[in-house]
Amino acid sequence: MTCVRCLLALLVCTMALAAIPIASQDSAAQEQSMSYTETADYVLIETGEMNIAVSKNFPAVIVAPADPEDQLGYGLVISSALGYNATPEGMLVLEDVPYHASFEHATWALSDVLPESNDELGETITVELTSSVSMNKKNPGSPGNIIIDDWADVTVRFHVTSEDYSARYEGVSESPDYSVNGTTELKFDITMDINEAIDAQNLSLDMGLMKTDGYIFSPTSMPEQYVLHGYQGDGIIECDPLLNETDGDIQLLHKFLPRDDFKQLFTFVEEGTAESYFGWAKQAELSYDDLEDELIDLATYYRTDGDSLRLYLSTPMDVTTISVLHDPSMGLFGGDGGYVDLPDDGLTVGSSSEAVAIGVVIGAMAIGAVGAYAVARRKEAEDPGETLSLEKNRYYRKKL
Repeated sequence: MTCVRCLLALLVCTMALAAIPIASQDSAAQEQSMSYTETADYVLIETGEMNIAVSKNFPAVIVAPADPEDQLGYGLVISSALGYNATPEGMLVLEDVPYHASFEHATWALSDVLPESNDELGETITVELTSSVSMNKKNPGSPGNIIIDDWADVTVRFHVTSEDYSARYEGVSESPDYSVNGTTELKFDITMDINEAIDAQNLSLDMGLMKTDGYIFSPTSMPEQYVLHGYQGDGIIECDPLLNETDGDIQLLHKFLPRDDFKQLFTFVEEGTAESYFGWAKQAELSYDDLEDELIDLATYYRTDGDSLRLYLSTPMDVTTISVLHDPSMGLFGGDGGYVDLPDDGLTVGSSSEAVAIGVVIGAMAIGAVGAYAVARRKEAEDPGETLSLEKNRYYRKKL
């Protein structure tokens, strides 16, 4: 697979929806639109706009339209953590990674599903997975690996609200604002509390983005085709998950160029229309044993492996690093798909010999005192009240 680059810096896609009340698991639940149920394999949260399946067995989630006739979902699996030293060019080389901690093969504990209510967030539902994860280290000259037991305590906290809201992360100074779009967006924190230091200069989360058959936590076996668009600082790239990016035995990897202060984004595109998205901040929060917490710029890489889009969110680390927090989100556009405003001079996609469709409606960029910002709304909506301006749209956990 090749990822096709555009000539233009792009903006973020997301959508504003009206707040929808939540139901607790009592007699009032039938009168409300947000509720949850549990099966043997997952917790299913229903918001009225979106259904969310959270795996009970490993850190994975699927978001899907609430329409029961739509059997497709959009999934994320958090596969592992990688400890590595970047090349002089700042690249991650997967074949040379000495440290690997598998999340999929760890034993995870599921918290009680927690419905709450407060004035800021409205009604909320929170689900949390925790595990003590071991790390494998390659042992040169030996057939086996060195095992670092209980290398880190990992917590993945999934959180959905009935209200659109903005907040600040209170653990560091000058934390940027973030916004969450209520019942069409799932917010989650990924925290790695490190118990044993490793000899690596970088730590990366390895994640897979994939289309799914309903609530099955694996890539779809259906024939429907889809691609993912990545909105980078120098344009749009298009990635086909069905293609395995290799050069012989080498797994090809690309570096993602962040887009200033906007949320970084990949969208699932079907028949030319953006249907779902995965977003993350260009920074993560690091804690140390002898220094204050701080926000650190990420190095983000991506590739396709024949089943999914692999995404690697990487931070620097050293022996004093005791915790790393990533704070992404995943959601649906709904309606007729994503609506993205672009500059008036239009958009060129692909090379002169190979053009690709974007699947978004092209409009205008607004420039204000805070700089450039995107406008996201329902594709079919004409009422200005249906629009949402995205300015300081980074995502960080708020300490309650």
